[in-house]
Amino acid sequence: MKYIFTLLLVMAVTLVNGQILNETFDDSAGFTTSSPFFSDGGFDYFGLAIVNDYNGGDIPSGLKEYTGFDGGFLTGMDLDAEGEAIPFVVTWTGLDISGATDLSFTGQFAEFFDDPGDIDAADYIRVEYQIDGGGYQNLIAFEGADFTSGSSNGNFREDTNFDGEGDGTILTGAAQAFVKAIAGTGNTMDLRMTISLDSGDEDFAVDSFMINDGTGGTDTIPPTLTCPANMSMDNDAGLCEAVITFNNATATDNSDPNPVVTQTEGPMSGEAFPVGVTTVTFMATDQSGNSSTCSFTVTVNDVESPSIDCQDQNIILENSQMYAVPNYVGDGIISVTDNCSDSLTILQIPTQGTVVGGGVTEIIIRATDSNGNMFECSFNLNVDNTLNVEENTLNIISMYPNPATDRVTISSEVEHVEIYTITGRVVLKTKQNSFNVRSLPSGIYLVRITTETGSVVKRLIIE
Repeated sequence: MKYIFTLLLVMAVTLVNGQILNETFDDSAGFTTSSPFFSDGGFDYFGLAIVNDYNGGDIPSGLKEYTGFDGGFLTGMDLDAEGEAIPFVVTWTGLDISGATDLSFTGQFAEFFDDPGDIDAADYIRVEYQIDGGGYQNLIAFEGADFTSGSSNGNFREDTNFDGEGDGTILTGAAQAFVKAIAGTGNTMDLRMTISLDSGDEDFAVDSFMINDGTGGTDTIPPTLTCPANMSMDNDAGLCEAVITFNNATATDNSDPNPVVTQTEGPMSGEAFPVGVTTVTFMATDQSGNSSTCSFTVTVNDVESPSIDCQDQNIILENSQMYAVPNYVGDGIISVTDNCSDSLTILQIPTQGTVVGGGVTEIIIRATDSNGNMFECSFNLNVDNTLNVEENTLNIISMYPNPATDRVTISSEVEHVEIYTITGRVVLKTKQNSFNVRSLPSGIYLVRITTETGSVVKRLIIE
C-alpha cells in the first residue's frame, strides 16, 4: 500500500511540475492558423522558416536574417499582400493544466530592423490566454513605437500596460526570450497569438513558445552548456588573420527543453580572427532566468615568412676606389615585407661597413619575423672601379650644364644613362639624353653614359 501511495505521489508531482506546452515550430502539428501558410517566393509569406513549410510555396527571397533561433521558427511578412485577411490568428487549444497553480509563459520574438523602421501604428503582435473558456486575458503584446514619419516607420516595442502603444523592450533581428506569469487555475487553457502586418518589410518571427508549471518549486539549476573544442588554424595567405567557422555551443536544462544560447564574446563564426589567441564565449539562459557560460579559444598561427626583394646591385667607382657595403635594408636599398610583423630581425652578410674591392661579392639577407618565420635570399654586389672619369674613347661626349640644378643634356644619342652617388649607389636611370636632376640632393655624382659604340663615365656636380 505504501508503494502504491509513493507511485501516485510521483505521478502527481510529474503532472503538476511538468511542461504544459513546448512549441518549437519545427512543424505545424500542434497549432491552427486562421490563414494557411503561403509564399509568393519574394517578400510576401507566412510559414515555418528553416524547415521551409510555406504550404507548397517557394522559399521567400525576402526572408530576414534573424539570429538566435534554434531550428524552425514561425515567420511572416506583409501578411495580406496575397489577398489574405488580417489579422492572422495562431491558436493552441485544450492544453491540460489540471492541478497547476503556478503557470508561466516563455516565448522568443524578433522583428528585423530596417533603416528606417517599417512598423506602423496599426501593426501588432499579441499573445493572450483563457482558462476553461472564461475569456481571453492579455499575456504579452508588441505595438509600434519610435515613429520617424507620423505614425509610420517605427519599431516594435513591448506594450507593458496593454494600452496599444509600445513602451518597453524593442524587438530586433536577434531572438529575445520573454517570460510572463499566467494568473488563474483550472482544467484547460487556450493560447492564441494575433498578428497584423500589412506592408512590405513589416515582418515578425517567433519561436520556443512554452507554458510551464512551476508548482513544484523555483528552478535554480542553470543550463548545462557545451562549447566547441579549442581550435588552431594557420593564417590566410598574405593576411595577419584567418576566417574561422565554428558551431554554436549547445545547451540542455533540467526544466527548459530549449534554453536560449547567445554568443557574448569574440568574433562570430565566419568572421576574421587575428593572429594569436582569441576567446569565444557563449551564454545559455533558461525560462527561469538561470544562466551559465562556456568558452573556447581560437588560435591563429602566423606561418607565413617575410618577403625580400633581392636584386643585384651594380656599383661604379672611379680611380680603383674600395667600396664600403651599406645597410641594404636599413638604408632602403632592399625592401622587406611581412604579413604580420612590424618588427623584423634582419641579418646581413657581409655586414654594413665591410670594405670590398672591384668584382663580385655575394650578399646574403635573412629576415625573421616575431613569430619565428624566416626567409633568406642572396644577390650579387658588382663593383666596377676600373673606369676613370673621362678616360675613354667616348670622352668627346659632353654633358651640360655642369654644375646643374635642373635639366641636364648629353650631346649624343644614348642607349641608357645611370647616375651614381660618390659611394657608388644608383640613384637615377634613364634612356633619354635629357633628364631632370632636381630631385637629387646637392653633391658630386658619377654619370655612366652608354651609347651604341661604348660607355663613358663623367663627373656631375648638382647644386
